Amino acid sequence: MSEVKMSDERRMQKRFKAAEGAFAALVDQESRLGQIKDISSHGLSFRYIDSHEKLANASELKIILGNQGLYLDKVPFKIISDFKIQSEFSFSKVHMRQIGLKFGELTPGQRNRLDRFIKHHTIGEAE
Repeated sequence: MSEVKMSDERRMQKRFKAAEGAFAALVDQESRLGQIKDISSHGLSFRYIDSHEKLANASELKIILGNQGLYLDKVPFKIISDFKIQSEFSFSKVHMRQIGLKFGELTPGQRNRLDRFIKHHTIGEAE
C-alpha cells in the first residue's frame, strides 16, 4: 500500500475535529471502518485497522454516527493520502493507518447534510 502523506500547506479549508462516535466507511468487497479524525467541506480523514489489503477497489464512502446510524451515503471521493500511524505501544500487533479523502461532486442534498454534520457533530477546529 502506498505511503502517501499530504502536507498541511495543501489544505485550503478549515478542518474540524469530529465528535466522538463519528465514523467513516469505505465500502468494497471488504469494508474499512474508522473513527473520523477531522472533516471539512472538501474532505475528511479517518483512521482504520490495517488489514494489508489494497483500497483500490473501494467505490463508496459512508459517514456514520454511532448513536444514530447512517448519516451520509454514497459520497464520491478521491484518496489523497494513506499512511501508517506509529503505535504508541511497541508491543501492539494491531497496525493503524490514516487515510485522507477529498470529496467529489456532491448533490445538493449531500452538501446540505455535510454542512449540518460539520455544524452539529464537530468539536472545534483541528490542529
